[in-house]
Amino acid sequence: MACNDKFVMVLETKRNPSIWKHFDLCLMTDNHEMARGKGCGKFMKAAANSTLKLHIDRHCPVTKAKNEKGEGSKTVSSNV
Repeated sequence: MACNDKFVMVLETKRNPSIWKHFDLCLMTDNHEMARGKGCGKFMKAAANSTLKLHIDRHCPVTKAKNEKGEGSKTVSSNV
């Protein structure tokens, strides 16, 4: 993303919901689309879902922090 590109608005998308629930599809001032991480705010190219999934799985500091805390896991502990 060039330094002078600015965020204009969030667009709706029907692309892969398991990936795109973590991202907003954003229109930029130069009329191209970028994906913005909902947790970390990082802008990435929106063209490839595989790149976005890799960000979620390996690079996103927000997702990593949730995984380390155990949030989002399906294991339920009971207090007895």
